[in-house]
Amino acid sequence: MTISLQEAYILVVEDEPNAKLVTLDLLRMGGADHCFSRTSVDAAIQFAEKLPRVDLFLVDINMPVHSGYDLLRMVRQHPSLNRAKVVAVTAGTLDEDIRRARELGFDGFLGKPLRAGAFVDQVQRILNGEPVWDWH
Repeated sequence: MTISLQEAYILVVEDEPNAKLVTLDLLRMGGADHCFSRTSVDAAIQFAEKLPRVDLFLVDINMPVHSGYDLLRMVRQHPSLNRAKVVAVTAGTLDEDIRRARELGFDGFLGKPLRAGAFVDQVQRILNGEPVWDWH
């Protein structure tokens, strides 16, 4: 199933304020009408449960209390959120980070800093079901 960026419900989970703003701005400039953010995994899950649906989580891996890995596990086990795509958006781009993200089942991996000229296309490709792994 594919969904357009304009129709998609996207939840950015990012604790760093500037990174959160950049991600949201890029999404909105690309035409996203339903993009939201939360600064913790717990707040993101609670908020997501109140939305009509979530098509995509863009999650930082390294966050306090619960990590992006924790969010992935929670989403995959959640009865109403488990169809959402989960993409790591992180500065942790060591081979070990990428390998672990693949093994755990992320739907993609975008390294920080985001590539502004490519980001909207990458998100649309992910929404179309294509795995996007870009950490360079």
